[in-house]
Order: sequence, then C-alpha cells, then structure tokens
Amino acid sequence: MRLDRKVAVITGAASGIGEAIAKRFAEEGASVMVNDISEEGERVVEEIGKAGGKAAFVRADIRIETNVIALMEAAKRHFGGLHILVNNAGVSCHTNVVTADDEVWEHVMNLNLKSAWYCCKHAIPIMMEHGGGSIINIGSTHVFRTQKGHFPYHSSKAGMLAMAQGICVDFSGRGIRANTISPGYIETPLAEKYLQSYPNREQKLGAMLATHPVGRFGKPSDVANAALFLASDEAGFIAGANLVVDGGRSVLQIFD
Repeated sequence: MRLDRKVAVITGAASGIGEAIAKRFAEEGASVMVNDISEEGERVVEEIGKAGGKAAFVRADIRIETNVIALMEAAKRHFGGLHILVNNAGVSCHTNVVTADDEVWEHVMNLNLKSAWYCCKHAIPIMMEHGGGSIINIGSTHVFRTQKGHFPYHSSKAGMLAMAQGICVDFSGRGIRANTISPGYIETPLAEKYLQSYPNREQKLGAMLATHPVGRFGKPSDVANAALFLASDEAGFIAGANLVVDGGRSVLQIFD
C-alpha cells in the first residue's frame, strides 16, 4: 500500500490513462478524487468502490479557475487533505503553425496547459498544509520528437514540462515535488480515434508498431505504474524529472 492515507486528485480520469491511474492509486491505498467533464467518472468511482478502494467524482470543466478551486476544496472536504495531483486532462489536434487559428490554439492551450496551471496553483497551498506532495504532469514525447500536424499540441505539452521544472525550483524546498511523464503511443480511445482517421488503419498500425523496439504498444497501466512510482515516497529524491514511457520509440533512428 504505497499510497496509504494519501489523497490524490486526477484530472481527465473518466477513461484511458487517467482512469488507469485512478484505479492503480486506489489499489495502493490512496483516496482518489476523480475529475472529468464526462459522467463516465461515476463509473470509474463505482468500479474503484467495488474493488475495495475509496473514490469520489467531481464533474467540472477545469479550464475555469473557480471550478478548480472547488475541486481542490472537495478533495480536502471529502478525504481530509491533498497529497498528489495528476494533471492528465488534455486534448490533441491536427493542424500546423500556419493553418491553426485562435480557436484551435486557445482550445488546446486552455485544456492542456492553463488548466494544469490552475490545478497546481490551488493544489500546492493545500499540499503544504499537509506536509508536502507530489505533482505529476502527463506530457508527451511530442515535446522532443514530434510529427507533422501536431501544433499546438506539442507546444502545450512542452509548457507542462517547463511548468513542472519551475515548480521543482520554486517549491521543492517546501516539500513539493513536481515531475513529468512523457508517454508515447498508448492504447486509449483517443489513440484509436487517431488511427481511424487513416484510410488504411491496419497499414498505419503496422507501421507504427515497427517503431517500437519493445515490440508492442503501451497500455494505460504502463503509465499508471510510472505515475505510482513518482507519487510514492520511493521517488522522494526525484524532482523536475521527465520520465519517458514509450517502449523505446523516441530513441529509435527511423529512415523513410
């Protein structure tokens, strides 16, 4: 029970990576506040409860600061404190720096980056009241090895990485650790939607698999296990780091 008596807030936790993290943390003893705009968050909480864990759901759009304040206060009210924050909520897009417009930029930046800032801003004071905490930003390997047509997604994820590093410098001495996980291709509903955008899904799938030295795609549980480590006391000397979870894809030299 590596997270026994810990309280965690996880955004975007109604499916995919966020859901896997919420369930993994609950298995390890954490009381989990599930956040999402989807009512599927209720299902996640119900499944955690059936497995013997503790969880509650707050449906809230965290692009709005007052909603974030209410979310953090709900964690404190329901479970007595706050020790772990996972900034997982996010959205992708398919455009470039020329074709993007203000609407696309603001949509991606507000959900991926601004909401993470709001969550950190209002979680850190509560964490310090309870002796410190761990913040985990879910970034992306697109920060350092992107593909065509992913602006401003990679820009927002780069901001999340820089934010965690800034928090490390400013608050590590006060008991707050902040780190980033950069997943590669993970089998989630969002990833499947991306595959479906190609006329030949199976051909694209095979080409992508060939770029993974470990011989398989990532699963949400792979990211959840990495998040569990960074959230736990075992990672007490890790701050400002970027943990890459991509099956070796980012280090493979690819020739077209």
